[in-house]
Amino acid sequence: MSRERTDSGQYAETVTIDRVRQVFSTVAGPAVTSADIASELGVTAEAARRKLNEFHGRGMLGKRKTAGRNIYWLQPAGDVTDINPEDPVWGTEPIAGDETVSEADIDDVLYGEING
Repeated sequence: MSRERTDSGQYAETVTIDRVRQVFSTVAGPAVTSADIASELGVTAEAARRKLNEFHGRGMLGKRKTAGRNIYWLQPAGDVTDINPEDPVWGTEPIAGDETVSEADIDDVLYGEING
């Protein structure tokens, strides 16, 4: 079975945080191993391990070594800072010039309530 590629020819990401979260609901217990991820998502154990370690490094998963294996668990939602691409701030044009904005007014400027 060949791996799926994106329009630019790069391999498509198959182990996403959303897919990893789904595995937590299918395995017994509050933690998973790279073997669990590999088996459930149909990827190699090495690919699963690399991705789990990446998510751990980004603060999305907790990790502990036990009995010679790493186990991973989901971090509580409040501990993870996700960027919401639907946030209106990403569609806001940058303010040109040397104008500074006070900390108290930044939300109003970013979300368009003040016409600066």
